[in-house]
This record gives sequence, C-alpha cells and structure tokens, in this order.
Amino acid sequence: MKAWLIYYKESAIYNEAYINFYVEEGNKLGIEVKLILVEDLEFGVKENKLFIRYQGEIITKPDFAICRAIYPLLSKHLEYMGIPTFNNSFVAEICNDKAKTYQYLAKTGIRMVDTSFHQNAQGRDVLIKAVKPTVIKSVDGHGGKQVFLYEPKLEELNPNMAGTANSTKHQNSDLELDKIIQGLGTSDLVVQPLTGSRHQDLRVYVIGKEVQAAVLRTAKNGFKSNFSLGGEVELYTLSEVEKGIINTIVDQFEFGLVGIDFIIGDNGELIFNEIEDVVGSRMLYQCSDINIVKKYLEYIAKRLS
Repeated sequence: MKAWLIYYKESAIYNEAYINFYVEEGNKLGIEVKLILVEDLEFGVKENKLFIRYQGEIITKPDFAICRAIYPLLSKHLEYMGIPTFNNSFVAEICNDKAKTYQYLAKTGIRMVDTSFHQNAQGRDVLIKAVKPTVIKSVDGHGGKQVFLYEPKLEELNPNMAGTANSTKHQNSDLELDKIIQGLGTSDLVVQPLTGSRHQDLRVYVIGKEVQAAVLRTAKNGFKSNFSLGGEVELYTLSEVEKGIINTIVDQFEFGLVGIDFIIGDNGELIFNEIEDVVGSRMLYQCSDINIVKKYLEYIAKRLS
C-alpha cells in the first residue's frame, strides 16, 4: 500500500521525528509512507475534471492519505478523487472550528461550557462588557494558542471609582485588551466564562470508535494545561459514566485519529471543550508506551482491506 502523509512545510520541520516514525512503522506493515508538503501541491479543476499535481508533476494516487495539515478543502478534493482521507473532510471542517463543533454537538445534550459565537470585529466590545473572568478563543486556534483570559477590573465595573490611579488602571486595561485582540488574529471567536478552578483537562485519544488512552493535564501556571505550554501529564482511568460521554461524541463522527478534550469541573465532572483533528501525541508517548502511530496505520489498513 502507498500512503501520503500531508503536512505544511513549517509543521513538517517541527515534526520531523514524528514523520520518520510514520515512515518506519509503515515499512513494518508494508505501507510506503510518502511525505507530501501542501506548499508543493497544486489542485483544482481542468477541462471539467479534478486534478492534483505535486512539485509540478502529475503524481500517482495513493491508496490513502493521512492529512496532518488543517485544510478541509484539500481533504474534500482528495475524497472527490477517490482517495480515502484520514481524518475525513467532515471531521476536518467541523473539528477545526470550535464554534461549529459546539453547534454540531449541542444536539447530543453532553455538558459543555456556555459559549457565544462572535465575528472577529466584535471581540473588543464583548470583552469590554464582561463582568466576570472571560475566556476568548479564536475558533481555529490549536495547542492552547490564541486562547486568552480577560479579567475585568473592579474599577471598570464601578464608574464611581474615579481618580488618577483609576485612569492609569484603565490605560493598562486598554493595553491588555489590545494585546488580546492582536493575539486573536483575524479568526472568528468563541467567548466563554472561566470554568474549572482545578485548571485541569483531559485528552482522550480515539482511533475509529475505540478509546486508546486518556491523559490528564494539569496547568503549572495560569489556566491553560496544554503539555506544549508546560502542563503536567499522567494517564487517567475512565469511569463507565465518562466512557458513555465519550461514546456519545464518537457516535457523531467517522473518526480516524483524534483527541477529544474535556475541562475537569470543580466536582471532577467532564465538561466538553474541543476535538483536535490534527492531534499531537507527544504527551501520550511521555506517559505511556502506547504506539499510537502503529495502531493508527493498522486501523487504516484493516478498514481499507
């Protein structure tokens, strides 16, 4: 079997060891894994037919593609050309947009954080009106990036507290707002109340319909617990109730490999947060001997056989 492993160039450099792992594990299973860089692809419609070229040349179609680049249009194009793509384009479209994910899963009734959806230009006005600690996120942010906590100051909520000192504090608040708005980029936004004083979350690794492992992450500093940002990690044993929540989500999709993230509530309950389509595995390898790449390739090969 032949497979494409699709990355953006910058991400491929950062993930070189992980890519080599895919190549090595693929060889053991009789799968030839070829790295494909998005920047070297050209695809579209020519003479009323879909086409795709790589480095300027027509390239033989693979048996399947693993898309580690967030590019739903490309995923859909590959599928239209008859190339099975993991994750599929529906997962890529929904799960790489936090607003679409919450919107789509609301029908299941699983617990999630109260969330409002906003266009990018509305961000500053939304935060100015906040009366409690508020989390604002770009809908397409990943790895804890483009996620900010805004805490309105007492003097902002009480106009009677006047004076030079308060004027300075307002200026500092304006600077904080400017920093947040700049950090959010041009993406649309989701806005949520700060939830979970434990500053913990749970990532559940899923291949197909099967849970592979759950990893508990605890923030060292601040409210973000991402491993890439210094969070502490450990394997976590799921209860039957927690498995039921996860299965409710899994039943809504045809996953390849994803990470389903939950905030840990104050009473230890799971509160749905997001789904990572292009999920990282560093923390899983950090705290377990699970070979998630091997398992993923085996799953794909079995599904296509």
